[in-house]
Parts: sequence; structure tokens; C-alpha cells
Amino acid sequence: MNKPLKILHLEDVLSDAEMIERALRKSSLQFEKMLVSTRQEFISALENFHPDVIISDHSLPSFDSQEALKIVKERNIDVPFILVTATVSEEYAVNVMKEGAWDYILKDRLQRLPNAIESAMAKYNLEAERRRNEEMIRASEKKYRHLFQGNPMPMWMLDPNTLRILDVNEAAIKHYGYTREEFLQLTALELRPEEDVAQYLAYARKEPEGLNKAGVWRHRKKNGDIIIMEIIAHDVLYDDKPARLILANDITERRRAETELARQRIMQQKLITETAVQAQEREREELGKELHDNINQILTATKLYIEFAKVADENEVPDLLEKSCKHITMAIEEIRRLSHQLVAPTLEDTSLVQALSQLLSNMRAVTNLTLTLDTQDYTEEVTDTNIRLMFYRIVQEQVNNILKHANATNAVVKLQTSASHIILTITDDGHGFDTSITSAGIGLRNITNRAAVYNGTTRIVSSPGKGCMLEVSIPFKVQEKSNTVKLSS
Repeated sequence: MNKPLKILHLEDVLSDAEMIERALRKSSLQFEKMLVSTRQEFISALENFHPDVIISDHSLPSFDSQEALKIVKERNIDVPFILVTATVSEEYAVNVMKEGAWDYILKDRLQRLPNAIESAMAKYNLEAERRRNEEMIRASEKKYRHLFQGNPMPMWMLDPNTLRILDVNEAAIKHYGYTREEFLQLTALELRPEEDVAQYLAYARKEPEGLNKAGVWRHRKKNGDIIIMEIIAHDVLYDDKPARLILANDITERRRAETELARQRIMQQKLITETAVQAQEREREELGKELHDNINQILTATKLYIEFAKVADENEVPDLLEKSCKHITMAIEEIRRLSHQLVAPTLEDTSLVQALSQLLSNMRAVTNLTLTLDTQDYTEEVTDTNIRLMFYRIVQEQVNNILKHANATNAVVKLQTSASHIILTITDDGHGFDTSITSAGIGLRNITNRAAVYNGTTRIVSSPGKGCMLEVSIPFKVQEKSNTVKLSS
């Protein structure tokens, strides 16, 4: 239900006031009316009654309708003001209308008053709605200006037909180096290197409407620098005309970093391949030396014993055959030892701890180096077959390095699991070396590259006379649902 219209009636003649009351009651208007006759009552009613419409007699004892209208305007009260009077000149009526009255009704034609009030209220509501819409538009424009000009990302407004720049924010001006006036003289084509213009024109002709990611483009600053910009475009209305809002994100440094990272990965892969080839060549060389210097000598001696047995006295033959059998057994053991070094154990059904225990046991048999294995803080479940094999090869590689170069008495191999990494440390009490002077050999490079395949890191701590410590750390990820862990790769 609509609430009653609040009418403030300024009238000093009671009979006229009653006549106007009857005229309003005869209409369909739902209203609540307050009657006042003096300046003070009028001002008080404006402040307390808060009328929706004012009807006023022209001439009152203390003041008139013009002064009443002036009071209304001074207080910024925006409601319809209708003059209701007995007689008034046409000239006066026009002046009152110019000063802000909405209408005037003669008292001998009061049947027009209800319609005049309804028309005035309809016009007033339309005008109020228009003002609200304008205020909303102004607020929206102010918000847009704030978001546009204050945005830290470069932005500009583009005419989709001419590709001319219509507006630009401060971030774009600062980023590209143009003044605002210079920027507004540019088109989207002039922001690009000449060799990219044809490609952009072809794209602009088929670019879809609405919000779309317009991709990555090369742009040119005022100083000629080429930058790589990620562009997002959105079709909007600008000054009631179709326009395209452009937001630009400079990804030049990110692209350079990605390119450098890719280059480093290629170089690392090349280094891994080169190191692997060098390691293979070294293993072949060592295998050749073992075959030539040891097994070949054993087999040569065996051959001589057999040849002597062919021509020896019967009494000497058993001794020569016995020596031949011993040398053949020695050759078999040497071949088995070489096989263990070259061929890793099958770790699918064997734990890493068991494999390392066997490896160190075999090494103890052929050296005076005291080797200790510490796996007290290691969890086997966090590794898969490939990781176990990688750790096995690293231990094998480093212990061989210690045997060949460190002149150590003791070495400790420790394997442990932290919250997010598997950590292998191998320490010895050998003569050590200055890491700032001595570069890593093939063996250490091979260890580093093996760990890098699984996003691992290596660290070497050593100094002359204080031994060496090698640390290899491999990350893994915890799978919460299955309560298992997965190695990062």
C-alpha cells in the first residue's frame, strides 16, 4: 500500500482552507495535510513535517508566496510548490513559475488541484529518478576513473575500428615512456615493432567480442626497447561508443628467466650426458686395466702351467695341474669382483640397506679401510627402485674415490629420512682437499648429475688434512590420503 501524500498547506483564510480540503477529499488522493498560516509555522513544518508537496496562497498577513518559495529554496527542499490563489496577474504567475513554482491554480477552479498535484508528483518522481540515475552514472564514472587511473598495471582504451588510443592511465605512461599527449596520438599499431604489425592486423580483424585473453605480444617503448606484454582485452562502452579496454602485463623478465632456465636445463642435460660418457669411458679403461694387468696375468700363468704339464715328468703333473686350478679359481673370483662393481644388484626385491651392506662388505674384503653403515634414521618406504639404485651408485662411486684418492683410515656411510628429504652423507678421515682450488672430477660430477635428475642437491665440505664430507639430499612428497610418500622428479 502506498503511504499517504504529505501536503503542507499555507493559507490564512480558514474558509478557503476548508474549501481546498473538500476539493482534495473528492479526489482519489490519499493524503495527510498540515495547515499553517504564519512564517514561523511554515518554517517549523518544513523542518518537522517534511512535506511531499506544498500548496500556498499568494498573499498572507506576514509574507507572501514568493517569500515562502524563497524559504523553501534556501533550505534546499526539493518538493513541488503549487500556488493556489484567488486572483493573480498572468505576469506574476509567470514570474513565480520562473522562480521555481511547479504550477498555479485559481481558487475558483479548485477541481484542477488534485490533477495538478498528481501531475506535479509524477513529474517530480521522474525528475528524482533522473537525478538518481545521473548520480549513479557519476559515481560509476568516478569509480571507473579511480580504478582506471589508479591501477598499477598499464591500461588504455582503444577504438576497435580505428585502433586509435582514446584514453590511457598513468601506469602505461610511466611504463612506455610517452607523455599523455603523445600516447593519445598513437594507435595500437605504433606500439608494436614493424615486423609484428601484419600479424596483429590479421588478429584484430577476427578478434572475438567480450572478455578474452588476447595473448602475448611484443611492444615497443618510446626509447625503442622491445618488451613482451601479456594482453587482456574487454569490450566496453566509452562515451557511449564501442571501445576496447586493454590491460597489459609486462612479462619480459619472466620470459627471459624461462629462456635462461631452459638453456640451463639443456646445458645440464649435456653435462649429464658428457659426464655419463666420461664415466663409461673411465669404467672401460679400468676394466681394461683389470683384465690386462690382473686377470690376463693369472690366465697367462695358468696357460704356462698347463703347457709345462704336457711335457713334464709324471710326478710333476699333479702339482702343475693343482697350480692351474688355483689360478683359474683366482681368475673366476676377480671376474666376479669386477661384475659386482659394474652390475648393480636387483633392488626390486632387495632393500637399499641390504644392498649397501653387501657392497661395503665386499669392499672391506679387499681394503684396509674401515667402512661403517648407519641407517638407523632411514625409512625404506620413501624410496622407489630408481632412487635406491641412484643412492647405491653414489655410495659405490664415492667409496671408490675415497679408496683411490683420500688415503683414509675410516669412512662412514649414513642414510637418513627427514620430514621432506632423503639425506645421504659419506664422510672420511683422509687428507681432504681445498674445495676453492680443486675442481670436481668426473666422479663427483657424476654424483651431482645423478642427484639432479631427481631434483636433488649435493654439498661437499672438505679442507686439507680434515677429511671430506659428501652430502646428497633428495626431496620427496607426502601423499596424505594413502599415507605414503612420493619422490619429487
